[in-house]
Amino acid sequence: MNLRNKLIFQYVRQLFGFLLVLLLFLIIAMLGLGWRIMNEQLSIDLSRLNASDLTLKIDYEAERIHVNPEIEKSVARHQGWLQIIDKHGKILYNYRTPADVPSQFGPGEWIAYVENRDASRYHITHWVINQSDENIIIVYGTPAPEKEMIKRLIAAKTGTSKETWNELNKSFSREKAWYLVYDRAGKLIHQWNHPNASAQLDMTEVLQNGEIAKNVPVHITSRYDKNSDLTYVVGIPNPTYQSGVQETSEDVMVKETFLQIGILLILVVLFAGSWYAWRVGKPLLHMVNWLERLAQGRYEEPIGKKGKPIGRNWRGKEKKSFRVFKDVFDALRHLSETLRSNEKLQREIEQTREEWITGLSHDLKTPLSSIYGYATFLESEQYEWDRKEVSEFGKTIREKSDYMNGLIEDLNLTYRLKNQALPMVKQPVAIVETIRRIVVDMVNDPSSSLHDIEFSANVQSITAEVDPIWFRRIIVNILTNAIKYTPAGTHVLVEVQSIAADQFVVKIADNGPGMDETTLANLFERYYRGGHTGENTSGTGLGMAIAKQLVLAHRGEITVDSKLGSGTVVVMTFPVLRPPVSWSS
Repeated sequence: MNLRNKLIFQYVRQLFGFLLVLLLFLIIAMLGLGWRIMNEQLSIDLSRLNASDLTLKIDYEAERIHVNPEIEKSVARHQGWLQIIDKHGKILYNYRTPADVPSQFGPGEWIAYVENRDASRYHITHWVINQSDENIIIVYGTPAPEKEMIKRLIAAKTGTSKETWNELNKSFSREKAWYLVYDRAGKLIHQWNHPNASAQLDMTEVLQNGEIAKNVPVHITSRYDKNSDLTYVVGIPNPTYQSGVQETSEDVMVKETFLQIGILLILVVLFAGSWYAWRVGKPLLHMVNWLERLAQGRYEEPIGKKGKPIGRNWRGKEKKSFRVFKDVFDALRHLSETLRSNEKLQREIEQTREEWITGLSHDLKTPLSSIYGYATFLESEQYEWDRKEVSEFGKTIREKSDYMNGLIEDLNLTYRLKNQALPMVKQPVAIVETIRRIVVDMVNDPSSSLHDIEFSANVQSITAEVDPIWFRRIIVNILTNAIKYTPAGTHVLVEVQSIAADQFVVKIADNGPGMDETTLANLFERYYRGGHTGENTSGTGLGMAIAKQLVLAHRGEITVDSKLGSGTVVVMTFPVLRPPVSWSS
């Protein structure tokens, strides 16, 4: 997987993870809100709960009922009672059930009891819930003294006994209750114990403070009597009224909870954003620091306070936040190593160049000193030089001049090759014969008379398209190198081989002392002057570099194999113009 896909996958995965955590947080917050609302409703009045809330509070298994103690506390606090009945009317559970409430129901009896709410002495609420794949009925009742009192009021109003009427008023006073009686037109005709009785029937007051509203100061019940065509309204203080708790407390709680959730959500987003920015930004900051160090010439990975790379843990493994950028960090490590190697190589080249300049200066100074000395001799008037002596002086001056000219030409040639400014005039050349003549010239050269030079070819003729001058320079440079840096008696083999229809090989091998690894590694470097023995270091140090560049200019390849004590083999491969002719033909 490439870096682009890794980054996409990483960021999508982290974003999905963040959204998942956020979703879980919201779900937990909403569950907490629901739990708070349920408990709030339970503390106000059990009748405010719905069937799903009660399902969480009641367990029914193997015909055994377990009711949460909070339910029982709420029932007792409101002076109520609780029954749980199966679908056939069988009582499964009783709690604070009064004696006047039936302990056993037939299905029809229970329906009549619950539905005939006006005839009951209690406010009755019922729910149907499902537990263990069984439907059960929960019945909750709280005292409703106003219902009994309104019955007594209607009964007293229809009678004529003044004593009965007085007794009724006393009973209302004992209960701190009041009553109002309105005629058919809704005008007040009689009232008792009401401080601000309305002269006209206010139906909204009756409905707002009626049986549906549980947490109100006064429970109000109203009845219309068809016989007398009168409306009776009775009010009695609610003994379970909780001051300061409004009917809309759930709305307040929801607002408070959502405010808390919003604040927590902002904090979570800030924390998650900071954590994510640090997690993503830390490897990026590490990259920037690393690049700044590279720009300053420091090629090591930045390390932390504990002396270890920042991107690795105590076990030495890459941290998770850094793994997605593994390719980048690997590239930075490779770049650091390359720059470090290049810097080391540059220092070595500079050192080699200085040594080469020193050596070249010495090589130029030595013949120049000879030229200067002989010129001074010739210029002097103190001596009379004969013809033979003048000739000897001239010969020495010419030889030293030729040597200096060769050094300068080599230096000029290597720069022309480097800049690809050397003109190549290629033409068909008989390779075998050309190399044979070069070998013969070397054998006849007094400087190589102490070496055993041999020529060999596995074909009679090879014709290739080369530049004759520069091709000769390749063979001469390498052959001269093999003779110059090996001791007397060394065997040097020059071999020409046809290896394919379109290629031939020139191999120059010697059985001399060979080269060490440093010399072999730098053999084709400019300015480097080394050798098989290290005894002869004269020259420009450009011979092998020129040879390699000329081989490449001829679309060829050159390799060297050498070890100390095992001699040296130089192999050059060139393309040919046409297939070679074998000896047998």
